[in-house]
Amino acid sequence: MKSFKQSLKNIKITKKGVKDFCKLIFMLNLLAFIRSFATYMFVIPNGFAPGGITGIASIIYNAVYPFNPHLADTVLNPAITSIVLNVPLFIASFFLLDKKFCVNTIIAVGLHSLWMGVLDIVDFPVYKAIGSASALNLLAAVAGGVGSGVCLGFILRYNSSMGGTDIIGKLIYKFNPVADVQWLILACDVVIVVASGSLGLIGLDFSLGAEVITTSVLSPILYSAISLFVGAEIADVIQAGLHSSIVFNIISDKHDEIASAINEKLHRGVTRVHATGSYTGIQHDMLVVVVRKKQINQVKEIIFSIDPEAFMYMTKAKGVTGKGFSYHGVA
Repeated sequence: MKSFKQSLKNIKITKKGVKDFCKLIFMLNLLAFIRSFATYMFVIPNGFAPGGITGIASIIYNAVYPFNPHLADTVLNPAITSIVLNVPLFIASFFLLDKKFCVNTIIAVGLHSLWMGVLDIVDFPVYKAIGSASALNLLAAVAGGVGSGVCLGFILRYNSSMGGTDIIGKLIYKFNPVADVQWLILACDVVIVVASGSLGLIGLDFSLGAEVITTSVLSPILYSAISLFVGAEIADVIQAGLHSSIVFNIISDKHDEIASAINEKLHRGVTRVHATGSYTGIQHDMLVVVVRKKQINQVKEIIFSIDPEAFMYMTKAKGVTGKGFSYHGVA
C-alpha cells in the first residue's frame, strides 16, 4: 500500500503530458467512431463477418435476429458482445503484455462499443442491400473494409488496437517470437469469415436446389472476405505511407558518373557499397539509391545513358524515413 502511494507521488503531471493525453483520447475516440460507423452502417446489416471479434459479434447478431429480434437488439447487441468477448483478452494482455498498449486498447474498444450503442439508440439508418445478388452488397463490403482499414491503420500508430485477433497475435508472439503471427491472425480471421456462410442458411428454402444453396452460403463468405482484404490493404497503405519508394541497386564501372548524375538531377543521396562477384571474383562498387516511385524512369534514363551495360535491379521499400523523405508518424 505504501509503495502504491509512493508511486502516485512520483507521477508528475506536466502541461505537455496533459496535452498528449487529450490528443490521444481525441484520436482514439475519432477512430473508434469511424470503425463503429462502418460496422453499424455496412457490416452488420448485411450479415458480413470480416474477421475479429466484430465478425463474431455480427454472426451472433444475424443468427439470432430472425428468431428473436428483441434478444438480438438487447443482450446480444454487437455493441455489448464485442466488448464482452474482449474481456478475457483484456485480462490476459494486462498481465502479459505492455500495460500502456492494454489500457489504450481497452479505451479504443470501449469507445467503439459506446458509439455502436449510440448509433443503435438513435436508430441511425443503415445501408442494407436487398438480396445476395445485389451489387449494393459489394459496395457495402468495400465501404465496411475501408472504414475498418482506416481505423486499424491509424490506431496501430498510437500503440493500441481494436482487440480481438490483434491481442491474440501479440500474446502468441510473446511466448513464441519465431511464430509467423500474421499468418496465425489471418487463419483466425479466415475461420470467422468461413463461419459467416452459416448465415446464408437461415430461412433458406432447401427445395430450391443445390445452386441456390451454394450461392446463399458462399455470398456472405465472399463479401466478408472482400471486406477483410480491403481493410487489410487500406491499413497497410496507411501504415507504410501513401508514397511508396523504390530501392535501386546498380553495378557499373561508371559508378562515379552515375552517382554524380543522380545527385545533381534528382537531388537524391547515393550510397556506395563494395561488392565482389562470386563467379568472377571481380570487385565492383554497387550503388544504392532510394527514390520515389515517380522517379523510376528518370533513374533508369540516367543509368542507361551513362552505361548501357550496367546491371541494375529494383525492390520496393516501405516506411522510408530520413532526409528527403517525410515521416508522418505519431509519438
